[in-house]
Amino acid sequence: MNDVRQFVHRPGGTLRRYVREILWINSEKSRGQVLLPETTLTLVLRQSGAASLHNEILPNTIVSGLQKHTRMIEHAAGSSLIIVRFTEVGAPSILHDRVDLLYNQTISLDNLLPRQQIDHIQNLLADTRERSGQIQAVERFLSGQIRGKNVISPQIEAAARIIRNSHGRASIRAIARHAAMSQSALERHFRAAVGATPKKLSRLARLEHICRLWDTGQTLTEIAFEAGYCDQSHMVRDFRLFTGTSPEEFFRNARPRNLPIFYK
Repeated sequence: MNDVRQFVHRPGGTLRRYVREILWINSEKSRGQVLLPETTLTLVLRQSGAASLHNEILPNTIVSGLQKHTRMIEHAAGSSLIIVRFTEVGAPSILHDRVDLLYNQTISLDNLLPRQQIDHIQNLLADTRERSGQIQAVERFLSGQIRGKNVISPQIEAAARIIRNSHGRASIRAIARHAAMSQSALERHFRAAVGATPKKLSRLARLEHICRLWDTGQTLTEIAFEAGYCDQSHMVRDFRLFTGTSPEEFFRNARPRNLPIFYK
């Protein structure tokens, strides 16, 4: 798949708290891609080509919430797109909405942001050929959406960080204790800010960790132990809930090796 080119930019400064990375992906030929659920929401600005999900053509600008299962997306030849991957707590401040309402959803961006602003950034990107200029344009667009009323809660941000750093192995009770909140309060505020409950995000974080461990060449038994499972069968069962297949079958048949696996 040498016809696919990608570039990753990680913002700095203030934006770093809200956006983990911005990807540019260009493909000359048509291609299919399996999309694994991940721990963050994504925003896509398509510059050329088209994409379909479940045989339905997607809008050129979309937002995808946290997902329950893997999905297959088909990209037409000549596709060029920019993918914004938020941090676990960054999306509400930029999208101005409760991200839990986007759970298992993929919607047009103009359902959340003014059409005029979306058209402006799309036109600006179309007129800007240099990558450095496009980076500046996307960062200004995202920074301009940040509103003070959508202040990130330090407690929820810390809870999400614990889940990410522990790869989903930290107990919800321990996370709530660290955040100085009851488990019910943590769940309520966490769901509104992150898009899923702490338990669901932990399962997604563990799935991501399994995929990274697979790339190290470890056996399934070794991966299961390092990911915190009591045995291999429990890990395979959880993996099937997300993908409908075993880890070995999934990575052998479904995963494109030279594209980022975690993007929706």
